[in-house]
Parts: sequence; structure tokens; C-alpha cells
Amino acid sequence: MNKSKKGKSKLLFLTSPIFFGFVVGSLAVLAQPIFKIQPPQAYGICIVCHARDLLNWLSILLFKFKLDSAEATITLPLLTTIGIFLGSVLSSKLNNEYKFIKTENLIKMFFWGLLVSNFGLVIMSCPTRLVLRFAFGDPFALLSITGLLAGISIGVIFLKKGV
Repeated sequence: MNKSKKGKSKLLFLTSPIFFGFVVGSLAVLAQPIFKIQPPQAYGICIVCHARDLLNWLSILLFKFKLDSAEATITLPLLTTIGIFLGSVLSSKLNNEYKFIKTENLIKMFFWGLLVSNFGLVIMSCPTRLVLRFAFGDPFALLSITGLLAGISIGVIFLKKGV
């Protein structure tokens, strides 16, 4: 392999999502002891829950009003949602994969997203957290996983029918 091919493959690795995931994951692990971050046990990566927790932190900061949310959000903002959004945009731009996808019916897609978010808040978890809760011995997590799989199956049926 000549030098130009070796340098090009190294550049591709440094701009790959795997590399960014490794770097961000390592920084998150290092941030815990440095900043004394104590997230709750069995706290996964969830766009719905962390967006709710970010709103809770903002409502405490701005209005001194606490929503029903995780205790970790009282003092620290959970910036996971913003980090995932910015990381995915940056990664897609670097890999020339950034593009807008136009849907046929924006209102229908908005309400589907609203339903998914609300049902995610009803089970009080994301799939990652459900698995972690089940691993911690939470019996309700198995029931929630079963409901999640049933909901996914029903959603797939609706999508195949074009609803």
C-alpha cells in the first residue's frame, strides 16, 4: 500500500462515525470523575427522556418550577439530545451524507412522532433503558419490553398498509 492510500484510509477512519463514537464515549466516561457526574442507575441514551429532562432543567433554571423528571436534572443539564443532534449533523456533513428527506405528509409524520414520544414517556423509558432496567431486576421492564415489541409490530403493519 502506498503512502497516499494509507493516508487516505487514515483520514477516512478519523472522520468515521465509529471514531467519533469512540471519542465521545471516552470523553463521557472521563467527565464522570472529573466533574463528579452521578447519573441515576440504569439511565440509557434516550431522545425522548433526555429532551424531557433538558426541559425540566430549563424550567427549574428559568421559572423555579420542577417537572416530574429524573433527579439528576435538578442540578445538571442532560445535553444528550443536543449532543446526538450536533454529532449526527457533523458526522453526516463530514461524510457527505447530509440531505433533507421530504415526507409526503408532514402533519401525519408530526403526529406519528408525537405518539411515539408520548408512548415513550408513558413507559418511562427508551429501549436501552428498558433493557438496563430489566438487567437490574425490574419486573415491570419485561412487561414494558413486551409492550414495546407489540407496538413496533403494530406500527410495522400500519406502515406496510400505508396508514
